Amino acid sequence: MIVYLPAVITSVVLLCHDLPFTSSFQVQNSPTPISKSSSRILPPLSATTQQYHDNEDRIKSVGGGIPVIPSGNCLLFDPDEQGKLQGTGALTDRISQGSSYALQPSALYEYIQAQAQADHVQTIIDNDTTAAVVTPTTTTTPAASNKYPSSSSVTYSTTTTDPPPNAILHQSQHWLEHLSPKTTSNFAKPSKPVTATILARERLISPSAPGDIQHIVLQLPEGMQYVEGQSLSVIPPGNDPNSKKGKKPFSPRLYSIASTRYGDALDGKTISLCVRRAEYYDPITGDIDMSKAGICSNFLCDAAPGTKVDVAGPVGKTMNLPSDTDTDVIMVATGTGIAPFRSFLHRLFVEETVVRHMFGGRAWLVLGVPTSGGVLYREEIDSMLQNAQPGQLQVDYAISREMTNTVDGGKLYVQHVITQNAAEFFKRLDNGAHVYFCGLKGMMPPIMDALKKVAEEEHGLDWGEKLKGWKKNHQWHVEVY
Repeated sequence: MIVYLPAVITSVVLLCHDLPFTSSFQVQNSPTPISKSSSRILPPLSATTQQYHDNEDRIKSVGGGIPVIPSGNCLLFDPDEQGKLQGTGALTDRISQGSSYALQPSALYEYIQAQAQADHVQTIIDNDTTAAVVTPTTTTTPAASNKYPSSSSVTYSTTTTDPPPNAILHQSQHWLEHLSPKTTSNFAKPSKPVTATILARERLISPSAPGDIQHIVLQLPEGMQYVEGQSLSVIPPGNDPNSKKGKKPFSPRLYSIASTRYGDALDGKTISLCVRRAEYYDPITGDIDMSKAGICSNFLCDAAPGTKVDVAGPVGKTMNLPSDTDTDVIMVATGTGIAPFRSFLHRLFVEETVVRHMFGGRAWLVLGVPTSGGVLYREEIDSMLQNAQPGQLQVDYAISREMTNTVDGGKLYVQHVITQNAAEFFKRLDNGAHVYFCGLKGMMPPIMDALKKVAEEEHGLDWGEKLKGWKKNHQWHVEVY
């Protein structure tokens, strides 16, 4: 049975009863549907036809042990075949087109707007599974002829409304929508970790940008799941030489998860991290002092695909997206603090889920980095900006070494972006928006000072009471390290 829900604000979604998927109408630029035999799909490779449980043989066959497998060769897994991308070729296009890639625009918006013009449109489902759009008047009058029989004692005059001629029925992901922090937390404890496997890693910043930041994809053990906003503990191999007798394992390191619950392969079995290599430079020589290098970050940033990693978690209940899909979301990040917000943005603007189709709020990202070469996931964010509806996604960069603020003419940091847009920031929060902060703990004091000054000097507000109210309403989310 197909149920046509009312096109209220953001989406028309079809729920297919007794079928294992959720579908929605999406209008394409061309009426020709994408064929599964499209040339966009990678030709099958012998290595990709094996399941990942043949891990050891497959790692050997692709030369496991080399530090980097070139991105895009899909030697360890084929996203179309094993990642449940259903032959769309979406990831293949993303890899091959690089920065020129643009997400497929959603013309669903135009269809929704056209449908919404009819006042008080309702939908009924008939016993013969034929759907019709019903427009009741102030006085409901039974139809002269019951063209669409109903189990109800009252029938309506109806007119059939079909989707546009260039619309196709698009299958949406749904099988992990039941997950929540309550059901996913602490699958494994640090004292009894489980084993994940590194599938791939890629440097995210240009050679001119300071440091090294990498995107790392891991395959999780069976049964381990997570939701957006949670974090994963990674336990580096070996024992801590500073522990008693040097026999105690290294302590776990906590990393914010940078992928949605479906993972970058959309199969619900992978997890992605955004990791900065922790390095210490000698102030005198300017050289890296390896004796003070970060144990876990260097292990992850040097690991070859196929490397086994002890992990625990996931944990975290404070950085989750609001349940109301019409709620505005404000995200403020510095550096690798972008990780949870990448998962947010993929959920709201990339993946084919009901959450994305129903999102009626606005998302605002403020990202602070030292140089333009250090902007993380810029190509992805640019594609999201192209795909989002007008005014639904706003992105502001604070590139400290290249931009100046309007407050004192000095370097531009995230707190200056917020200050320069203080009226909008306060307005959105007063209207129910949720704000999230993630990054180094040093980011929060100047942000709090700037907001306090604006609240008291420009708006005449009691900053303490204002902040208390937002926290009480669960609108204020902070995760710093």
